[in-house]
Amino acid sequence: MLKIQCPQCNKSFVWTDNLPAQNKCPTLDCNWHYNIHTELERNITRRETKVEPKTLLCPFCQGKITSKFTICRHCGQIVLGSKASRKRYFFLAVCLLLIILSLIFKCLVK
Repeated sequence: MLKIQCPQCNKSFVWTDNLPAQNKCPTLDCNWHYNIHTELERNITRRETKVEPKTLLCPFCQGKITSKFTICRHCGQIVLGSKASRKRYFFLAVCLLLIILSLIFKCLVK
């Protein structure tokens, strides 16, 4: 399926596999002829120009980062989505979680 917009009548229609590769515009008063190959190339080039890669920035120092879940090379912050936290806070949270889990396990084993 490919959406084709007629340059003469400015109406669009959807081309499917059961339609011919070259034919007249389906609008009754229009005499424009389409070629599916040229329309596909035009559609691809139109989409390629619109796509721009987004650069991800650290929310704390605005340095470039590789992904949303990483450690920033510039400031050392742990980036979790759009949030940033220091490594020591993350380490403390993991330690507290392990202490709580060990206490729960100790109570359940008795």
